[in-house]
Amino acid sequence: MNRRNFLKTSGASVLAAMAGTRILGSPNTGPADAAKRKNVLFVMTDQWRYHAQGFVGQDPVQTPVLDKFAARSFTFHNAIASTPVCCPNRACWMTGRFHQGHGVMKNEDTAIKPEQILVSNFKRAGYSTAYIGKWHLSGNHPRAQPTKDDLKKDFDYWYRSKDHSHFLLEYDDHGKMANYGRGWQPAHEVDKAIEFMKHPRGAPFFMVVSFGPPHNGVYPGVGEKRHTPGDFSHRKGGYGYYAPKEFEAPYAGLAEKDIRQNIRPVPVRGGPVEGEMESCLGAVPGYFGACTALDADFGRLLEFLKSSGLEKDTIVVFTSDHGEMLGSHGLMTKGVTFEESIRVPLSIHVPGLSGGDQQRLFNSPDVLPTLMGLTNVPCSHAGLDGIDHSGFITGKHADKEPELAYIGYANFRGFRSKRYTYVTAFRGKNLGGREASYARNTLRTHTDHLLFDLHNDPYQMRPIQRGDSAHTDAIITDLHDELRTQLAQRGETLGGEEAAS
Repeated sequence: MNRRNFLKTSGASVLAAMAGTRILGSPNTGPADAAKRKNVLFVMTDQWRYHAQGFVGQDPVQTPVLDKFAARSFTFHNAIASTPVCCPNRACWMTGRFHQGHGVMKNEDTAIKPEQILVSNFKRAGYSTAYIGKWHLSGNHPRAQPTKDDLKKDFDYWYRSKDHSHFLLEYDDHGKMANYGRGWQPAHEVDKAIEFMKHPRGAPFFMVVSFGPPHNGVYPGVGEKRHTPGDFSHRKGGYGYYAPKEFEAPYAGLAEKDIRQNIRPVPVRGGPVEGEMESCLGAVPGYFGACTALDADFGRLLEFLKSSGLEKDTIVVFTSDHGEMLGSHGLMTKGVTFEESIRVPLSIHVPGLSGGDQQRLFNSPDVLPTLMGLTNVPCSHAGLDGIDHSGFITGKHADKEPELAYIGYANFRGFRSKRYTYVTAFRGKNLGGREASYARNTLRTHTDHLLFDLHNDPYQMRPIQRGDSAHTDAIITDLHDELRTQLAQRGETLGGEEAAS
């Protein structure tokens, strides 16, 4: 099957979607009166997967506020975390670039480049800017010290949480480390956000509220010492999943079959017993409970917008930096290519627009370019990877829909389309890391690539390999060729090309 016929018949055409859509390197409209621009409230969470939203109907989780919010928003069901780990993906958000462009390749590896932070465009346009909660973009700079000035210069109001001690209120409060005792961090951060919004101002605001949960956390002297299933080293320090007790209670007693079909026992790393396995269920009440607690905290923000009259003038975004495996394929946390790791919540409410469910692909670098488009804020940054979806949202432009969302981290590079996920080894003959373990468990061999048909195999339990059929071979070839082309444009080359040729 040649390329032309394949693209016509497969339903998985892989033209250069990202290069073919509008890249926001210069403003499409001139500066508008700042006083007439919409406020932006950008609410981000950490490690909240797409499936853990009540209205999605997959995980057994209660999110009544989010359910109602999503129903009146543009809710993107194919929102993808391009690099599904905290620091790299937050850098994708803040810079509108893929990891090759911003250079933050792993947690604590390096700091974000201050000159790439797109919030400067809002500040230049007259916005009052604020950041509240988890930052995690300062490289290996100690979190117990104030954030470096060049990294926070684009924010007028700065209130950064120290770490993932979600019941300890330790913050970089405008350049001074302060301890405000104990309490649920997200509730405290909502108080601060409301305090900021109450302050009279003659300009619109752009505010990030960044919650640390439902990510697992450290709780010295607070509660029992839970640990992350599968990680023996976490047992001593209690690095586990927590929520206020009243929010954990509804999830006690859940079985694995109540959650997802692909849950498997988690191999324990670093333990004294060779081959020890354990269930993910110890993490379930804390993880789902944190989602429900955050739902209530998000509800307080929305209620204030309504009661204060700001609702009609405020764009609200709810999303997460990546997902959580929670036992799927015997894995925990994130950083892998599977749906539970890369697929995230994304709902955008625009006053005056009714929204609705959207299947359009939406990648991490697209968020801030889209918000600039929705607020008519000119962008002074050139060479962005992010796509501005504002024309689609407002109906003003018939923007071409992206066909592919790039994903890449550590040992893999690939794409997520609406139907397929394809990844291949990066600079190596075979996939490594946890993808390699998955391949050994499912294919009983090493492999340089994985292809999943998400329509026919939504739980990714039947990886497709070259040689399985002529049709899927054509898909693999086409996706691999497109990936090689796009990576070359970003200064990367794939290893082990002979295996995929």
